[in-house]
Amino acid sequence: MWLIIQPEEYQGDEVVIRGLRFHHLARVCRVRPGELLRAALPDGRVVQAKISNIAADAVHAHIIADEPPANLPSCRITLYQAVLKGEKMDFVVQKATELGAVALVPLLARRSIPRWSGEQAVERAGRWQRIADAAAEQCERTIPLQVEPPQTLSDAVRMQPPLVLLLHERDGQHLRELAAIHPRVTDLGLYLGPEGGWDKEEAEMLLASGAIPIRLGPRILRAETAAVTALALAQYLWGDLG
Repeated sequence: MWLIIQPEEYQGDEVVIRGLRFHHLARVCRVRPGELLRAALPDGRVVQAKISNIAADAVHAHIIADEPPANLPSCRITLYQAVLKGEKMDFVVQKATELGAVALVPLLARRSIPRWSGEQAVERAGRWQRIADAAAEQCERTIPLQVEPPQTLSDAVRMQPPLVLLLHERDGQHLRELAAIHPRVTDLGLYLGPEGGWDKEEAEMLLASGAIPIRLGPRILRAETAAVTALALAQYLWGDLG
């Protein structure tokens, strides 16, 4: 079983799992003393831990061995996703984790339908981080996807990587053409719009910041489909897929 250990769960040579994660291990997975866990620690190490005790409210496991360090991603991909409605955003967070993005920046675009107060935005970011953490354990990532707090487009462009791509419904280069010009990319940003697309001023702001417009093909994709497709293609061209 694979676990990503949170800082509060790591105690020297021991990990202590409480709360909902304890319930999942003890009541759902029905782990027993003596069983081995594989775990990613907050310091980046991957270890094996043996369950030593299952108390009324906690699973205790002792670290018994380090595993060889996991390879870092060959291309660090940050997904700048305009906030989508409901479960669509949950889906994008989960699949971005599975496909190896290192960070997700939710954007408050003009055509994004959800409108939140500051407190609601923080609450949503926490929910998405929990989804990312769960997905990271499922696909055995050593470092979870980092979900940033929702922010405006003008804030995002000030912190973007050197190479950023703007997914556009109709205009732009094909990704394979861009890959011929940039055969090796180690730090990449992908901008994905909301269900209604970017408005004109937002697109102009992104282009002025240096974003390169690209298109994925002749069909118009749903926002959540475009995010998964773009990530998969970027990982195939520059990352660790294929």
